[in-house]
Amino acid sequence: METVAQDVNSDSREEMLEEFVSRGGLFKDLKDMSDESMEAVYSVAYNLYEAGKYDDAIKVFQFLCFYDHLNKKYFIGLGACLRMQEKYDKAIKVFGCACALDTSDPQAVMYIGDCLLAAGDVEAAALAYEAAIEWAEDGDEWQDEIAHSESMLNSINKDSTEG
Repeated sequence: METVAQDVNSDSREEMLEEFVSRGGLFKDLKDMSDESMEAVYSVAYNLYEAGKYDDAIKVFQFLCFYDHLNKKYFIGLGACLRMQEKYDKAIKVFGCACALDTSDPQAVMYIGDCLLAAGDVEAAALAYEAAIEWAEDGDEWQDEIAHSESMLNSINKDSTEG
Protein backbone atom coordinates (compact mmCIF):
# COMPACT_ATOMS: atom_id res chain seq x y z
CA MET A 1 0.00 0.00 0.00
CA GLU A 2 2.79 2.41 0.90
CA THR A 3 4.55 1.76 -2.42
CA VAL A 4 1.46 2.78 -4.40
CA ALA A 5 1.15 5.99 -2.38
CA GLN A 6 4.84 6.75 -2.89
CA ASP A 7 4.48 6.19 -6.65
CA VAL A 8 1.46 8.53 -6.80
CA ASN A 9 3.29 11.18 -4.78
CA SER A 10 6.37 10.78 -6.97
CA ASP A 11 4.31 11.10 -10.16
CA SER A 12 2.51 14.13 -8.77
CA ARG A 13 5.79 15.83 -7.80
CA GLU A 14 7.24 15.07 -11.22
CA GLU A 15 4.21 16.60 -12.95
CA MET A 16 4.36 19.68 -10.73
CA LEU A 17 8.05 20.08 -11.46
CA GLU A 18 7.50 19.68 -15.21
CA GLU A 19 4.78 22.32 -15.10
CA PHE A 20 7.00 24.67 -13.07
CA VAL A 21 9.91 24.37 -15.51
CA SER A 22 7.67 24.60 -18.58
CA ARG A 23 6.38 27.95 -17.28
CA GLY A 24 9.97 29.23 -17.12
CA GLY A 25 10.62 28.35 -13.51
CA LEU A 26 14.22 28.05 -12.36
CA PHE A 27 15.63 25.65 -9.81
CA LYS A 28 17.42 28.58 -8.16
CA ASP A 29 13.99 29.97 -7.34
CA LEU A 30 12.94 26.69 -5.75
CA LYS A 31 16.03 26.89 -3.54
CA ASP A 32 15.59 30.63 -2.85
CA MET A 33 18.96 31.45 -4.38
CA SER A 34 19.25 35.15 -5.13
CA ASP A 35 20.78 36.60 -8.26
CA GLU A 36 23.57 37.91 -6.05
CA SER A 37 24.28 34.40 -4.77
CA MET A 38 24.35 33.05 -8.30
CA GLU A 39 26.70 35.83 -9.35
CA ALA A 40 29.01 34.99 -6.44
CA VAL A 41 29.07 31.35 -7.54
CA TYR A 42 29.75 32.49 -11.12
CA SER A 43 32.69 34.51 -9.84
CA VAL A 44 34.14 31.36 -8.27
CA ALA A 45 33.66 29.43 -11.52
CA TYR A 46 35.24 32.20 -13.58
CA ASN A 47 38.24 32.42 -11.25
CA LEU A 48 38.74 28.65 -11.46
CA TYR A 49 38.60 28.91 -15.26
CA GLU A 50 41.11 31.76 -15.28
CA ALA A 51 43.42 29.70 -13.04
CA GLY A 52 43.29 26.79 -15.49
CA LYS A 53 41.41 24.55 -13.05
CA TYR A 54 38.97 23.40 -15.70
CA ASP A 55 37.69 20.26 -13.96
CA ASP A 56 36.71 22.29 -10.90
CA ALA A 57 35.31 25.12 -13.01
CA ILE A 58 33.21 22.65 -15.01
CA LYS A 59 31.55 21.39 -11.82
CA VAL A 60 30.66 24.92 -10.74
CA PHE A 61 29.42 25.93 -14.20
CA GLN A 62 27.30 22.75 -14.35
CA PHE A 63 25.77 23.74 -11.01
CA LEU A 64 25.01 27.19 -12.40
CA CYS A 65 23.51 25.81 -15.63
CA PHE A 66 21.30 23.44 -13.65
CA TYR A 67 20.01 26.09 -11.26
CA ASP A 68 19.48 28.72 -13.97
CA HIS A 69 19.11 27.04 -17.35
CA LEU A 70 18.15 30.33 -19.00
CA ASN A 71 21.40 32.21 -18.34
CA LYS A 72 23.58 31.96 -21.45
CA LYS A 73 26.64 33.24 -19.60
CA TYR A 74 26.75 30.03 -17.57
CA PHE A 75 26.66 27.91 -20.72
CA ILE A 76 29.38 30.04 -22.32
CA GLY A 77 31.57 29.43 -19.27
CA LEU A 78 30.93 25.69 -19.29
CA GLY A 79 31.61 25.50 -23.01
CA ALA A 80 34.83 27.48 -22.62
CA CYS A 81 36.10 24.99 -20.04
CA LEU A 82 35.30 22.06 -22.29
CA ARG A 83 36.97 23.80 -25.22
CA MET A 84 40.13 24.32 -23.18
CA GLN A 85 40.12 20.60 -22.41
CA GLU A 86 39.78 19.91 -26.14
CA LYS A 87 36.40 18.24 -25.62
CA TYR A 88 35.13 19.92 -28.75
CA ASP A 89 32.00 17.84 -29.34
CA LYS A 90 30.73 18.51 -25.83
CA ALA A 91 31.72 22.18 -26.02
CA ILE A 92 29.81 22.57 -29.29
CA LYS A 93 26.66 21.15 -27.68
CA VAL A 94 26.97 23.47 -24.70
CA PHE A 95 27.63 26.50 -26.89
CA GLY A 96 24.58 25.41 -28.89
CA CYS A 97 22.49 25.82 -25.75
CA ALA A 98 23.82 29.37 -25.38
CA CYS A 99 22.96 30.04 -29.04
CA ALA A 100 19.42 28.85 -28.47
CA LEU A 101 19.05 31.19 -25.50
CA ASP A 102 20.10 34.29 -27.44
CA THR A 103 20.44 34.43 -31.22
CA SER A 104 21.41 38.10 -31.06
CA ASP A 105 24.70 37.25 -29.32
CA PRO A 106 27.34 36.01 -31.78
CA GLN A 107 29.81 34.82 -29.13
CA ALA A 108 28.56 31.27 -28.77
CA VAL A 109 28.35 30.60 -32.50
CA MET A 110 31.84 32.09 -32.91
CA TYR A 111 33.12 29.70 -30.22
CA ILE A 112 31.41 26.85 -32.04
CA GLY A 113 33.45 27.87 -35.07
CA ASP A 114 36.62 27.76 -32.99
CA CYS A 115 35.77 24.25 -31.78
CA LEU A 116 34.89 23.02 -35.25
CA LEU A 117 38.12 24.41 -36.65
CA ALA A 118 40.18 22.84 -33.85
CA ALA A 119 38.41 19.53 -34.52
CA GLY A 120 39.31 19.77 -38.20
CA ASP A 121 35.88 20.55 -39.67
CA VAL A 122 36.95 23.58 -41.69
CA GLU A 123 33.77 23.88 -43.79
CA ALA A 124 31.46 23.85 -40.77
CA ALA A 125 33.76 26.27 -38.95
CA ALA A 126 33.52 28.71 -41.86
CA LEU A 127 29.72 28.51 -41.72
CA ALA A 128 29.79 29.20 -37.99
CA TYR A 129 32.03 32.24 -38.44
CA GLU A 130 29.76 33.54 -41.20
CA ALA A 131 26.77 33.09 -38.89
CA ALA A 132 28.58 34.93 -36.09
CA ILE A 133 29.20 37.88 -38.38
CA GLU A 134 25.57 37.85 -39.51
CA TRP A 135 24.28 37.64 -35.93
CA ALA A 136 26.50 40.53 -34.89
CA GLU A 137 24.92 42.76 -37.53
CA ASP A 138 27.87 45.14 -37.22
CA GLY A 139 26.77 46.18 -33.74
CA ASP A 140 29.34 48.23 -31.87
CA GLU A 141 29.33 45.84 -28.92
CA TRP A 142 30.34 42.90 -31.13
CA GLN A 143 33.34 44.39 -32.93
CA ASP A 144 35.78 41.93 -31.31
CA GLU A 145 33.63 38.95 -32.33
CA ILE A 146 33.28 40.29 -35.87
CA ALA A 147 37.03 40.89 -36.12
CA HIS A 148 37.83 37.39 -34.81
CA SER A 149 35.33 35.71 -37.12
CA GLU A 150 36.53 37.67 -40.16
CA SER A 151 40.14 36.88 -39.30
CA MET A 152 39.38 33.17 -38.98
CA LEU A 153 37.43 33.19 -42.26
CA ASN A 154 40.33 34.93 -44.01
CA SER A 155 42.71 32.32 -42.62
CA ILE A 156 40.44 29.49 -43.77
CA ASN A 157 40.07 31.01 -47.23
CA LYS A 158 43.81 31.62 -47.52
CA ASP A 159 44.57 28.02 -46.53
CA SER A 160 42.04 26.67 -49.04
CA THR A 161 43.53 28.67 -51.93
CA GLU A 162 47.08 27.64 -51.02
CA GLY A 163 46.21 23.95 -50.63
